Amino acid sequence: MHHVADYLVAVFAVVLAVAGWFLYRHIVAIVWGIISFVLLLYSTGVIVALNTTLIALILLRAVYDRYRDQILLIFIILTIMKMVILTEYYINEKLVYIYYFIDGIFIVFSILIIYLYRFKPLKIERFMPILVLTSAFVYPEFTPVSVLAGTLAALIDVSFVLVALVAVVNFYYLTALGQHLSFLPPLVLIVSYIATYKRVLYLSVNPPIGWLYSWLGGRYKVIRLLGVGGFSYVLLVKFKKSMYAVKILRFADDQGAPLAGDENILYLFGQEMNRYLELKSDHVVRAYEVYLPAVGYKDIGQYMRNPPYILLEYMDGGTLRDLLRAKKRLPAGYVAELFRQLAQGLYDIHRRNIIHLDIKPENILFTKDRKVAKIGDMGIAKVAIGGRVQSSFMSPAYAAPEVKNGEASFSSDIYSLGCVIYEALTGINPNVFVENGYAIPPPSAYAADIPPWMDEIILKMLDLDPAKRPTVADLVSFIASIYGR
Repeated sequence: MHHVADYLVAVFAVVLAVAGWFLYRHIVAIVWGIISFVLLLYSTGVIVALNTTLIALILLRAVYDRYRDQILLIFIILTIMKMVILTEYYINEKLVYIYYFIDGIFIVFSILIIYLYRFKPLKIERFMPILVLTSAFVYPEFTPVSVLAGTLAALIDVSFVLVALVAVVNFYYLTALGQHLSFLPPLVLIVSYIATYKRVLYLSVNPPIGWLYSWLGGRYKVIRLLGVGGFSYVLLVKFKKSMYAVKILRFADDQGAPLAGDENILYLFGQEMNRYLELKSDHVVRAYEVYLPAVGYKDIGQYMRNPPYILLEYMDGGTLRDLLRAKKRLPAGYVAELFRQLAQGLYDIHRRNIIHLDIKPENILFTKDRKVAKIGDMGIAKVAIGGRVQSSFMSPAYAAPEVKNGEASFSSDIYSLGCVIYEALTGINPNVFVENGYAIPPPSAYAADIPPWMDEIILKMLDLDPAKRPTVADLVSFIASIYGR
């Protein structure tokens, strides 16, 4: 770059692009493309400077993610130093220059902290190997391709090493080459961006799609939406190469009644989810972290910036409902092992004096190989109804008869689990018989491979009298005796 004016134009372009990112992310690509095209007519180096600057911003984001605690510690130390030196300055004027120096660093750090917390790069990782390879070309003829690679890389949420590599290559072009750049980079950038299959999602700031590709809690990269329930959103997030599920309490339910917008419900959410954190079981979805705001939300804007969530183990094998949709009914041998695992999970839940209240196929999740099953979706229904039991907030197809009268207990979970196991064996929900006034036939009436012991225990679990149902400890003991034969 040969002119000071070039630098000024580059700074203007960077500021405009970053400002667009904070408003609506699709604006960035359009603004960036237009400015890049205009600058190509004006200068041979500005576009590379713009490209390298934005890559450097992504690089800062990667460093901040890895060394967040250390950076914040330095910031705190700088703050203390600034206050101490300011106090001493009134006593000794010789410290004035030291104060100015510390103050300058403090201001820069403040700006970086604000920027790093809010910056939200997109995710187009599938292009990354190609981008790195094309950035490796050093001949002038390949400059447009390299700048295109760097331009896209600046919009991608990638690892520290890959971004550093692209940044170094682009810095080389910035300092060593003076070739005229073609209009290809901005044009292809716009086409690539607009052609992205999720482009429509970037146009909304409403939950849950407003969180897509953002940084939840400043730490977790939101990858995609997993599901929407009556009381919560479930998002897939990434942190340090590991995948997690995040369950976010909705601001309001489908009828507009406040959930996260109600401080009492927020308090209950914290109580229930913190109890969940203490629960450790091989057959209950693991909870790692709960976040609640210090005070209630004034509006949905505050909620969108810092929603209440619980960080959960990601189960990538799908749900029992997915399996039943595909196969209708499952082999008795597979269901017997599933029964054993779920009984153990429910035992661990009840042992902590927690009633699940919503056991159903949608809340039974599997590991990728579908050999391990776990119970999920703990406590959300109870939170949403203020800690009371109310049948309208539960899944009626799997709820025990007494739940309709608001009399749910540990025994109600036994009934729901019985419904789930019965349906897994036969493809039929036994509540169909109950609602029509018929006795529930044994599962073996629909499948010849079901052993007598399963008929016996399942029918006991489905007894209409809660007092006659086995406890979960009875279930675990009974199944253990069967496996011990």
